[in-house]
Amino acid sequence: MVVKGGFEELFNMESTYYHPDQGVSVSVHVDDPLVISPTSTESKWTHDFMDENFDTNGTSILAVGAPIDYLSMKIELMENGDITLTNKDKAMKFLEEAGEQDCIPTKKPPLTKLQLQEAMAKDTPLDEAGITLRQQHQGRFGWLAQTTHPGLAVALSVLSSMPAIEGVHDASHMMYQWVQAHKQDGLISRAADTSGFVFYSDSDWAGLHGITGEIRSRTGFLATYNGMPIDWYTGLQKTIVSNWTEEVPHIATSSANAETVAAADSLQRALHLSYIANELQLNVPRPITIYIDASAAIGFIENTGGGGRMKHLDIKEGWIQLLRDRDIAEYAKIDGPLNLADFFTKLNDRIMYYQQYEQIQY
Repeated sequence: MVVKGGFEELFNMESTYYHPDQGVSVSVHVDDPLVISPTSTESKWTHDFMDENFDTNGTSILAVGAPIDYLSMKIELMENGDITLTNKDKAMKFLEEAGEQDCIPTKKPPLTKLQLQEAMAKDTPLDEAGITLRQQHQGRFGWLAQTTHPGLAVALSVLSSMPAIEGVHDASHMMYQWVQAHKQDGLISRAADTSGFVFYSDSDWAGLHGITGEIRSRTGFLATYNGMPIDWYTGLQKTIVSNWTEEVPHIATSSANAETVAAADSLQRALHLSYIANELQLNVPRPITIYIDASAAIGFIENTGGGGRMKHLDIKEGWIQLLRDRDIAEYAKIDGPLNLADFFTKLNDRIMYYQQYEQIQY
């Protein structure tokens, strides 16, 4: 690709290539390439090159009525120019592997606080076979949550943090019921949307303490490109330095503290995406705008107030200085209901869950 084809391999995303003259991007997973080209001319040039230099199995061109299968996912072009990404066949396979192919679909979220509380009450320790089964469940949910079903992300994160008890299997069953109901869902890129990159950040301050005893807060992050989710994250907070060293839990002393740590987590992910985008010749304006719904956190970050309960933070630390660098990022206030990162911070009730779900999933 590089030596003969003139492609440049991206530094910030492995197995991804860009041709500066042809304007072609190629993502390769093992031996399965996905080619994105400006027109059919560049597409033909790329496929001719690959056919000549690699052992290929022919070419599949995305067209209306002619979807592409990529890594088990179905990419489909609609007549209005929208592109959908779904994973129904993989979801059905997972249901069958788990023996849940006939489970009753649910209209509830994949996991609620009440369901979690009931699962935590079933505290008989798992034996070795039960632990193996749990790992298999999490692997299946993980594939869906990282590809086409971000609606599973928070439930999976909570499930993964549960102790090895019998209640894990009850929680998994509830999540399979959700998969059964939403196996045909996915993501959509709408042709009419030209909003570019948008980044959202949010947190939930120790929201599960009353159920699990967890005192850490949860970060939620969502990035969209032209309205389509391209990256999302949910996870318990830790000190920023621990992203590269050993994990050190960060215990937020206030909701503003939790929102500030979430903003730092989100900035890291937004920066990484911007580096990838720049290598693909996609424009990410600087400073990067991150939308958050906490005025106190914005006040602390912009050094205009809001730090009364964050006196314990060392302003000299690198992650705070990065947050405050206005050449790198700025933070815009957004109303809570419009902050789509909230979807990735908590186990919402059915009404709130599906209000947000419909804005994120297809």
